[in-house]
Amino acid sequence: MKNIKFLIFFLVLSSCNQYLGSVDPDYNPKNKVTEIFSNTQDYSFVSDVNFGNIIFPKTTNPSLSMKNLNIEKVINTDKNSIVNFLDDKIILSKGEKIHIIDESNDNNNFEYKLNLNKDERVHHIFQYSDGIYILTNRSRIFTINGQKLNLLADFEIFTNTSPLTNNNKLIIFSVFEEIYEINIDDFSLSKKDIFRSKSSISVKANIFEDQENLYYLYNAGTLITFDKSNFNLINKYILDDLNILSSLGVFDELVDSPFSFNEYLYFLDRSGKISVFNPISSDIFWELDINETILSYLFSEDGYLILMTFDKIFIVSKDGYIINKYNHEKESPILIFNIQEKIYLISKEGISKVNLNEKSEEKFYKNKFTSNLDIYYYKKNIFLKDNKNLFKLSE
Repeated sequence: MKNIKFLIFFLVLSSCNQYLGSVDPDYNPKNKVTEIFSNTQDYSFVSDVNFGNIIFPKTTNPSLSMKNLNIEKVINTDKNSIVNFLDDKIILSKGEKIHIIDESNDNNNFEYKLNLNKDERVHHIFQYSDGIYILTNRSRIFTINGQKLNLLADFEIFTNTSPLTNNNKLIIFSVFEEIYEINIDDFSLSKKDIFRSKSSISVKANIFEDQENLYYLYNAGTLITFDKSNFNLINKYILDDLNILSSLGVFDELVDSPFSFNEYLYFLDRSGKISVFNPISSDIFWELDINETILSYLFSEDGYLILMTFDKIFIVSKDGYIINKYNHEKESPILIFNIQEKIYLISKEGISKVNLNEKSEEKFYKNKFTSNLDIYYYKKNIFLKDNKNLFKLSE
């Protein structure tokens, strides 16, 4: 019987939200009761958002204007194709071939063949002085000389991440976590430093800078910082510090290198976590977790962050509040880009012009794309490269 009475008392006590006991008249609670919500901050809708010119991940030409898009195929590519835009020409690699395309003059198009080794591929195309240079993943350097390609150097260093360029210097990263500097004037090689990477996925990251530093994402979990004045490695454990201080958990799969705005670095983790962090003062301005996978982003000069996930587009204010949201309902979204203040969403089925204020799709341009898609802004043109083709967007 006593056990039954105890059980009834326990059930009553556990279901009761009142304090059972006496409270002193002068009692002041030391701990405040906090309501529990998800990590996502309150949604404050703003119907008409003018977010200004986009500055990250790539600066767009504010004079670029296209009312209607024409998607034109330029040339076939493959999954390893590298493209660059130099001297009003398109330089593109495909397998062992280098194509130079002059869009203004079809008679000025050229094709060159590289003598590549097994498992060797073009890794980077760049310009120095008046020459065009081709770097392979085995650190061989070729240059275009009239109607042929000349081999200038063979350093036998395996590399699989983008190099850095600094005037006449080329900084490359070996797969063995070594940093080398190549002098393009005399093609001499020197070892600069070593680093330690964390196990993570590879990522096509941009290289961003602030007043003093360059931020380079070796892989999604390894951030390397360089002194901008001399490209020397700086042992700043910025990502480690953020992971200690953040209330959101670990940032270990970054979407891109952190970019700088108003003395803060913006960290975007693929899992949906965002932190605005000053590594000098160790101050976190704001943090947000949208609890969805971030596939693509844009950032404007007025501090607006635009995020695309598998089913939504978010606009986040400079203070870290979600102020607009659109359910895009695309099965295979790839990335977003802008033309002036219009947002375009690219999926595997085509390009959608999105009206965020009216939460609608204004136009759809049908075209097949693969998921491995890169976007390039060159003068007043936009180019898209996937695993099969290079496209040009025009009006």
